[in-house]
Amino acid sequence: MTDKPGVPAGDDAGSIMALLERVAGLMDSVQTTQQRMEERQLELESTVKTIQTDVVKLTSDHANTSSTVDRLLEKTRKVSRHVKDVRVRVENQNVRVKKVEATQGDLLAKNNVFVDDYLPIK
Repeated sequence: MTDKPGVPAGDDAGSIMALLERVAGLMDSVQTTQQRMEERQLELESTVKTIQTDVVKLTSDHANTSSTVDRLLEKTRKVSRHVKDVRVRVENQNVRVKKVEATQGDLLAKNNVFVDDYLPIK
């Protein structure tokens, strides 16, 4: 090292040492920051894995729910078809009952006329 005019040689060594200490402090700080970043990265990876597991479970549950809803809808459609069939049969039966009642009324009316014609008058 060469001496600079007006600056003692010891001052150069002191400033170099101060600079090296500052660089060493910066390196320690960078290493600490890097270590914290690596720890945070591991935490994030763990969190992402947990979220992925939850999404897979949610997807599975959704598929099961969808399947159950499809089965319930199919059963509802079957019940609806059966209710419609029963309603049609009941309506047809009501029509037949009304015809029978009308026929019975006609027969009773004719029978009353027939009975009235043959009963002796008092």
